[in-house]
Amino acid sequence: MGKTLFFEPALAINGKRSCASCHRPEKAFTDHRITSRALRFTANLTHNAPTLLNAAGQRHYFHDGRAATMGEVIGQVITSPAEMGSSYALITDRLNQSEVYRRWFDQALQAPIGEASINAALTAYVESLRSRNAPYDVARRGAGRLPGPALAGQRLFARAQLGCASCHSGPVFRDGQRHEIQPGEWVKTPTLRNVALTPPYGSTGQAATLAQALNTPFHQRQLVRPLTEQQQEHLVAFLQTLTDTTSYEHRPPTSLPDLPSQPERRVGGLY
Repeated sequence: MGKTLFFEPALAINGKRSCASCHRPEKAFTDHRITSRALRFTANLTHNAPTLLNAAGQRHYFHDGRAATMGEVIGQVITSPAEMGSSYALITDRLNQSEVYRRWFDQALQAPIGEASINAALTAYVESLRSRNAPYDVARRGAGRLPGPALAGQRLFARAQLGCASCHSGPVFRDGQRHEIQPGEWVKTPTLRNVALTPPYGSTGQAATLAQALNTPFHQRQLVRPLTEQQQEHLVAFLQTLTDTTSYEHRPPTSLPDLPSQPERRVGGLY
């Protein structure tokens, strides 16, 4: 049910956008834009779309960490004039027109359609977007071995002098913290899983490639000495081993329940 809601454009005031408009499964649940497209088709948001793979269980959500739960994220996106421009009252009214949606909410959550149940369904779907079967994971299980350049990159990544592992730690390669990347601008540590699939990089999409991301002013300040070209190549080779191609198995639903007020909407919206 949460998956269907994720691709449901009836959540947006204009019936033309969905969560999948900015978080596309075929792009590792990003949109590959420098900054995501806004509700008004001719405008853009101020930040790019982070991946939703392994997004559950964070201390901070959004690039600036302003939300503490997935429910807060959903609420802010739904009601933001620049994103969905909608309200729970409008969405509830629309979904209640569908016998299918009413039955699903009753069977799955034993609850009527409303803010709490909508948030619960969407949160459940995001929590299902796990990606932990990359070549790195296979090697850790002893079922494979990383190529030489990637192994060299892994050793560099772990070196205290570089500081990579101090922020990008644990099984999802993030520390759950926010960092001041420049005076007054705090950004949470993003996961590095599937990072090769999620360009551009940085909260405003300021780096087009992984090599450029390694050379942003913030990252340069963490180094005792600049990275050599070979070190950059090895680090990129290691980061590419964090790609889990099973993420591509998350496909949109083939159809949506009928809604009399939204008869021509498309799965995932129009943009």
